[in-house]
Amino acid sequence: MKISTHMLKTLIHEVPSNLKELTNGYITEIESYEPLVVATGLVTGHVLTCIDHPNSDHLHITTVDLGNGLVEQIVCGAPNVAAGQYVIVATPGAVLPGNFEIKHSKIRGVESNGMICSLRELGIEDKYVEDTYKEGIFFFKEAVPVGANPLELLNLNQDSMELSLTPNRSDLLSVLGFAYDLSAVLNKKLTYHEETPLESDTLNPVVVQNDTEGCNRYFARTLNHIQVKSSPEWLRSDLIASGIRPINNVVDVTNYVVLQLGVPLHAFDRQKFETDKVVIRNAKDGEEVVTLDGVKRQLKAKDIVITNGLYPVALAGVMGLENTMVDEQTTSIILEAASFDPKRISETSKRLDLRSDSSLRFERGIDETRVRMAINKAASMLTELAHAEVTKEIAMTGLPYPKPVKVELQVEKVNKTLGIKLDEAALRDILKRLNIIPVAEHMYLIPSYRNDIRIPADLIEEVARIYGLNNIPMTLPKTNQLGAYSKRQNQVLKFRRILRNLGYNEVINYSLLKTQEVNLFTQPSEDVISILHPLSEDKKSLRHSLINGLLENARYHASRQINDLKVFEVGKVYFSHEEPLHLSALLMGTYQQIGWSKEGIQSSFFVLKGQLDAILAHFDLVATYEKASDIEGFHPGVCAKVMIQNEPIGYIGKLHPSLEVDAYTFELNLERILAKIEPQPKFETISKYPNITRDLAFVVDRNLEVGKITKLIEQTARKFLVDLKLFDVYRDDKLGENKQSLAFSLTFNSKEKTLEAQDVDKLMKSIVNRLQFEFKAELRG
Repeated sequence: MKISTHMLKTLIHEVPSNLKELTNGYITEIESYEPLVVATGLVTGHVLTCIDHPNSDHLHITTVDLGNGLVEQIVCGAPNVAAGQYVIVATPGAVLPGNFEIKHSKIRGVESNGMICSLRELGIEDKYVEDTYKEGIFFFKEAVPVGANPLELLNLNQDSMELSLTPNRSDLLSVLGFAYDLSAVLNKKLTYHEETPLESDTLNPVVVQNDTEGCNRYFARTLNHIQVKSSPEWLRSDLIASGIRPINNVVDVTNYVVLQLGVPLHAFDRQKFETDKVVIRNAKDGEEVVTLDGVKRQLKAKDIVITNGLYPVALAGVMGLENTMVDEQTTSIILEAASFDPKRISETSKRLDLRSDSSLRFERGIDETRVRMAINKAASMLTELAHAEVTKEIAMTGLPYPKPVKVELQVEKVNKTLGIKLDEAALRDILKRLNIIPVAEHMYLIPSYRNDIRIPADLIEEVARIYGLNNIPMTLPKTNQLGAYSKRQNQVLKFRRILRNLGYNEVINYSLLKTQEVNLFTQPSEDVISILHPLSEDKKSLRHSLINGLLENARYHASRQINDLKVFEVGKVYFSHEEPLHLSALLMGTYQQIGWSKEGIQSSFFVLKGQLDAILAHFDLVATYEKASDIEGFHPGVCAKVMIQNEPIGYIGKLHPSLEVDAYTFELNLERILAKIEPQPKFETISKYPNITRDLAFVVDRNLEVGKITKLIEQTARKFLVDLKLFDVYRDDKLGENKQSLAFSLTFNSKEKTLEAQDVDKLMKSIVNRLQFEFKAELRG
């Protein structure tokens, strides 16, 4: 929301010079605060003569009266400069936007003492400039005092202030709402009276019919003998300062009222409207309309349309349609002011991806009591600026106005919450400045434009704002306990430290995803929690996995030619019955560069698996892995279920090729892991007896999982096997079709005695027998 300081001064005549600081400190954060025009040394001038430059086919030599008896010769290249015009002149020494200084000069041999300015040279964007002035200088349409400040005459001597608004502060989407807050901060009275337009004796012929529950109230006025033309400069400048492009006086007036009061308006060309009947109804499924932006849109039954009883003429609360657009030939209009169901307007706007100033205000809720005020204000302005004749009475339909909100609040609760010392009188004074008045003991009536105040905590927040957050003393809580991390917190922090030490960067991603992507990296589940009114379809359902976010991180970096990535996240995933804490990491590209090797260590399943084993080893946990191919987001041939003590705790693998990201990832359920961490590590004495190592090589089917082989060997050797390593995998057609040779190194030890060769031979024989029986293994010589 941009605030024009000139519009603000029409409500608060003495706007303080420290407006930016007051707004930041007491009302809301300011995104920007800038003068509309940054220029010095400007005066109005009267072009006395204009002749062609003798040495140029496009330059002109002018003499310009600058007032106080000063007449200067100025060379001008604008095609539309002419004698008799009243123009803007930058005199020698003037500084224009871009730090451009005007100096005495000679142009093609002719002396020039200043510059006749276009609006573009004053820093006004082309989109805000009338077509008349786009290709040349600006000139006043009527005579103006020579030598005066042109910025004052054009209302360009004002500032534009852009507010950063939170969704709850819909009252700040109007200059009046902001002025109410500023008056509370300044403790100055602000009064805004509803204007009543001068009506003719002709009765308003329009009849309004409401056939939908989505419309709360609807007002319509008929204005005849309209003269559509450019708006006066003061109005154009106020709109430019508010970030709105001026179009014509009718449209500009409706936009001005929207800015001032926060109530959207719309004007229909009455001749194009064809009937005198306004019908508000639900759209029909598949109904097509063309909005003012020239786009054909298909509607659904939940959308609301304004019709003439025959066909739609506006998409209610969002945008008008082309078929009743006001243009230069318009002579009569139907002026609309209404209030619609915020949820339905929000759904329509999001589904059609059509955002407008109107939809923004309806989505956040408007002040119902200002709807009539807004249509009367616009009608009054149009009688002045468009010579409109306002017909008698307002056609309307509507529900009863909402009951005023009352909130109970005691001064003791305010003082206890904020840590200040207010008495009852001081509390009432602060609330009175906000137009919040007492109606009974400890009971306060909330103004209709503050739909964000509903409970005592909201009122306490308002008291804190006006009292001044900087005036609330900073005190430490009184306690005899020292703060410390819990055991669980320390263990989670240890996981984070280990991953950072491995070179990973921690990320924090959104918890909301597309609904169809929730189960991409988990077992299919219908336990999906979705938001009823999401901001977008991409952020609709709560995640079941952290990998979705890491995948987006990888895509973001890859699109910027960053192909080496190590990231992890610790966060919750969400189900209807629980919110377990998970840990996930993603590895992509080169894991580690090595000075003497160009390739370095590349990401792979085994690199990531080794890191996962190392992480778990810090907690004296050992994982086993089982092949998995039922997770949609993982490569079906490079994915494993991670097990600890025969309980699944997560998955590890490569992302599916269809995701178009060459990366490896794992995700662990930290809740299950934390439950398995022993409070005291188990210590064992080192055996004083020597090890015996044997190698074993055999041929088995390629499809046989190595994990099953190692598990069988460990079960057979039991306590005497202290180390088992696969050190060679050999594949060749000579071994047989779909065969492979595996070579293991087995280390044996006993804590009670020195193992003899025959003891180890006996163990090896048992292992070989089981391998041959279970897996049809063939020993290699």
